[in-house]
Amino acid sequence: MNMNDFDKELFSNIEISNSMKRELYENCKRGKRAGDFRFRYAGTLTAIIGAVVFGCTGIASYACFQTVQMRLEAMSEKEVQEYELDLKNDTGVTIDDSFSRKLSDEETLKAAELERKYNTEGKYPEENVERVETLAEWDGKSVCYVEEDHKLHLPETMSEEDLLTFIDYNTKKDYVMEQEAKEIPDEVPSPYVNLENVSEAELVNIARPELEKLFGQDVASGWNTRVEVFKPSATDPSVDSSHDMYFIYWEQAGGSSNSTDYVVVINMADSSIGAVAVRGREHFASLKSFSDAEAESRLKTDLPKVLAELERLYGYKDPVSERHEVYYDYTEYGENDARQLRYVFKFGDKSVDVMWDLGTEKLASVEFFND
Repeated sequence: MNMNDFDKELFSNIEISNSMKRELYENCKRGKRAGDFRFRYAGTLTAIIGAVVFGCTGIASYACFQTVQMRLEAMSEKEVQEYELDLKNDTGVTIDDSFSRKLSDEETLKAAELERKYNTEGKYPEENVERVETLAEWDGKSVCYVEEDHKLHLPETMSEEDLLTFIDYNTKKDYVMEQEAKEIPDEVPSPYVNLENVSEAELVNIARPELEKLFGQDVASGWNTRVEVFKPSATDPSVDSSHDMYFIYWEQAGGSSNSTDYVVVINMADSSIGAVAVRGREHFASLKSFSDAEAESRLKTDLPKVLAELERLYGYKDPVSERHEVYYDYTEYGENDARQLRYVFKFGDKSVDVMWDLGTEKLASVEFFND
């Protein structure tokens, strides 16, 4: 499915409002699902939309800088047509379905590092990705697109040059996809609007102490800040203004949805804190992996530690109810590769949804809801 078929073939069969469709679309482009600041892939719907919008690369092209933009715009007509065909033949529904294998944790960490250099320093591969018609023609040693199965094939061991080729391919594919996306009629206004009545600096000043409360002093020091205004009530009168919020991000120079970043959510109505989190594949790849059985056994043993942290940081204690699960973030991690636990507590009329990193035994996110 390509972007020209996006509304026609996918959304026509989904019984949700147009405003929600647009919100899902906008959020997937930003690397997160609707109403979720943690970039969760929750269910088939969002996985499919993420696959279409990302082209299964998982590398958001919003972070491209001027030199990268010039590189993308300089692609030959033949090269653009090749990527258009790749997108047309891309039928995967998870981020890595269009690759012959998943990246290892070490490769993910190195790719995030190189991607920042790609975006900010112009560190590009020496050659474009190799292309062959059949799998038999692939030498097994290069990053190569095989037309026979419509996959980008990765060698078992990837050098720095291989990873740069991988990054370059995904960036170009995303760029071509975005050009196609511009042809989609935008009949529904976006819930993301311009900042009004408050400055970015004021919001950063409100959010920074909450970031440091959870993650420590000087976290993300020197990183770039960015503010998004999410105001669904402005585009849909049926949505209560309590859903309007500010997203304040701390991002690394040249980073993308692969890179570690931090986010604080502020409720627009009363300036209360809605959420605080660390995100990104780079962060997730840095976490220790556990088997499903090990993670399940930790659900009960780690519960007192989680509650102790919530009481220490936010004063919440003695929940009236609690539910929990082993949580699998990002679609490339699955069976026997558990890294986080999720707990949802109810304290009076407040619910608190938290993510707990198993290896570090630290909170990775907290989210607050008024019932």
